[in-house]
Amino acid sequence: MRIAEWKTVRSRARCRKNEAEYVKEVTRAALSSKNERFKVQALRLLDGVEWPTASVILHFCDRGRYPILDVRALWSAGLDATPLYGFPLWMEYTNFLRGVSADAGVTMRTVDKALWQYSKVNQKG
Repeated sequence: MRIAEWKTVRSRARCRKNEAEYVKEVTRAALSSKNERFKVQALRLLDGVEWPTASVILHFCDRGRYPILDVRALWSAGLDATPLYGFPLWMEYTNFLRGVSADAGVTMRTVDKALWQYSKVNQKG
């Protein structure tokens, strides 16, 4: 719940519909899988968890390097409009930012914060 609320308070009521045991089972399966698609899609089985929230869960809870799917960060990465979320976009964005992280020699968390801050300072509206 804390992770979902950190990303967006709007999904709080839907997230609370999930039974604790169900959340444990889904997250256990997602975080133990080696399959990128399964990881993110499994998390989306939870009420109130869509692409952005699933990306936050992976960002903070998985040992893989996952970015947070966020309109500010996407804008900073070159996408002017909010795209239609789906696995191809998520995986392309993940791989792109893994490359940025590796090239810069910094963590994914550092890259994510930098993208968000760049948008906050430079994006109009």
